[in-house]
Amino acid sequence: MPTPIQYQISCEKDGPTVKATYDLIAPVGGTALIASFSLAVDGKELIDQIHWISGQARFNGTHFTQLDHPDNDVTVAFSISSNEGWNAADNDILRGDKRFDEVSFDNS
Repeated sequence: MPTPIQYQISCEKDGPTVKATYDLIAPVGGTALIASFSLAVDGKELIDQIHWISGQARFNGTHFTQLDHPDNDVTVAFSISSNEGWNAADNDILRGDKRFDEVSFDNS
């Protein structure tokens, strides 16, 4: 059975601004590495695929994005895979009728 990558992902909406934070960790001492990671808010990919390096044991950071229509609901979606064939994906909604809203994903 493939070893899961531990992850914590959070997106916080404050009006038109969304702050996305993430922390992905491959288990220490194992052979699992992070093969791919994608995080999108309202269809905008936040992880720069030009600078993303496959095969990392840890990947974390913070990104900010501006919503074109902050009064509309927007989808937050992520996907992660490992070199061992493990993968995870999910999505949730930041609600447009709320000035402040948050979605989070984790498997820890």
